[in-house]
Amino acid sequence: MRGTKSSYDIRFINFSIQKNELRQTIGDTKQMYQFTQHKFWGVLALIISIMFVTFMVTGCGGGNDDDDDDTGTAETGSGGEAEVEGPPSATSVTVDPAAGGTVPSNQQFTLTFDQGVTAATVNGTAATGSGANWTASPALSEGSATLNVGWTNRDGSTGSQAVGPYTVSDPDTTPPAIASGTVADGATDVDPATINAGIRIDFDEAVTGSIDITDEAGASLKWTASVAGQTATLTPVAGTEAANETTYKIVIDVQDGAGNKLETTLNIVTKPKE
Repeated sequence: MRGTKSSYDIRFINFSIQKNELRQTIGDTKQMYQFTQHKFWGVLALIISIMFVTFMVTGCGGGNDDDDDDTGTAETGSGGEAEVEGPPSATSVTVDPAAGGTVPSNQQFTLTFDQGVTAATVNGTAATGSGANWTASPALSEGSATLNVGWTNRDGSTGSQAVGPYTVSDPDTTPPAIASGTVADGATDVDPATINAGIRIDFDEAVTGSIDITDEAGASLKWTASVAGQTATLTPVAGTEAANETTYKIVIDVQDGAGNKLETTLNIVTKPKE
C-alpha cells in the first residue's frame, strides 16, 4: 500500500507541476497577444497619419512636379503664378456718317468702338462720350478730308484709325443778290425812254422766280417778264409804256438753287416832261 500511495503522490506532484507550467504558458501567451494587439493598433494609427499628411500635401498643390517646369503661359507669370487678365482693348472704330459722303465743315461724327475706351479724339479735337460711344465735331476745310481717330484704352494703351475720305462742302445759306441793272432802287428823274427800252436785272448767281413792274398803287403793267440763269428782264407791251412824273416799282421774287430767296422791290421815279 505504501508503494502505491507513493506512486500516486509522485504522479500528483507531476500533474501539479504540469498544471502550473500550463498556466504559465497560457499567461505568457495572453500577454504576448495583448502586446501584439497594442502594437498592431499603434502601427495602424501611424499608417493612417502618414496617409492623411500625404493627402493634405497633394491636395494643396505641394509636391506638384508640374510647378517646377512652369515657365509662364497666357494665364501664368514667369514664376508660375496666375496673372489677372486686363480689360479688353479697342481695335477698331465705326464712324457715322460713313466715309465717301459729303458733309458740312461743322459735321458732328458718331464714333462706335468695338470695346469701351476712356478717351477719344478726331483730328486732335476731343470727343465726348463714354464706353464705346462717342461724338466729335472737328473743324474741317472745304474739299477732301480724312478723319484721324485716336483713342485710349482702359488699360492705358492707345489706338488710332484713319477714316475717309469725305467731301466737305458747306450748304449754301446765302440768298442771291443784284449784281447790276438798267435801273437802281431809289433812282429819280429817270427818262421814261430808258425804262421803255426794257429793264434788265443781273444777279450774282443763277436764279428762278419772277419779276414784275407795277404802278405806285401796286397794279401790274403786265409787261413781258423773263427770269433765266442770272438775268431777269421786263419788256413793255404796247399801250402800257412808262410815262413822265410817275413812280414805278420793280417787284423781284427769285431764289437760288439751294432755295435761298431774294424778295425785294426797286422804286424808281420818272422825270417830268420838258
